[in-house]
Amino acid sequence: MIFEAVASVVTEEGPAGATLATVAARVGLSGPALTQRFGSKRGLLVAFAAKAASRVPEVFSQVRAVHADPVTAVVEALVTMPGRVTSREHLANNLALLQMDLTDPDLREHAVFQSRSLRAETAALLDEAVRAGRLAEGTSPEALAMDLYTTYSGAMLTWAIDGEGTLEEWMRSNLLRTLAPHLRGSGGADSR
Repeated sequence: MIFEAVASVVTEEGPAGATLATVAARVGLSGPALTQRFGSKRGLLVAFAAKAASRVPEVFSQVRAVHADPVTAVVEALVTMPGRVTSREHLANNLALLQMDLTDPDLREHAVFQSRSLRAETAALLDEAVRAGRLAEGTSPEALAMDLYTTYSGAMLTWAIDGEGTLEEWMRSNLLRTLAPHLRGSGGADSR
């Protein structure tokens, strides 16, 4: 509940707005209670980053439970990852947190873990898709996972600058375009 409040505040107001008092008010606690638990705002953000990084497998597992097809599952998992980001302002606020991730060693550690976890979960689904015959034989799950991660990251920025529709629509379209040459029997690698 505390980390959900942090995510909401960061998305709505940016990390500057994620004070102990603001987060505490959202969850019905006192600022001193959060200070006792996390020590400082930075401590709260580091704990939040650790939680966010650790939930990547959970997101993929939840999406996988709904989508039997591994190709669909990988696209939907990646589309799900931005969570509450539904406006350019929300994305800008989350990018402000990313800036902190890049400069604070403790936050960076969790950002790196999250990035690697996301690529590993993506590669696992892509490996399953290769074995199921959904992707062309010889497709490298690891290389394609990196391409999809790059597309995922880039799609957020291009949508924020000049994208059309929702972030979810924009991201899905870009991910599917990256996957298309690798798909079996749908205009991809095996149908040439």
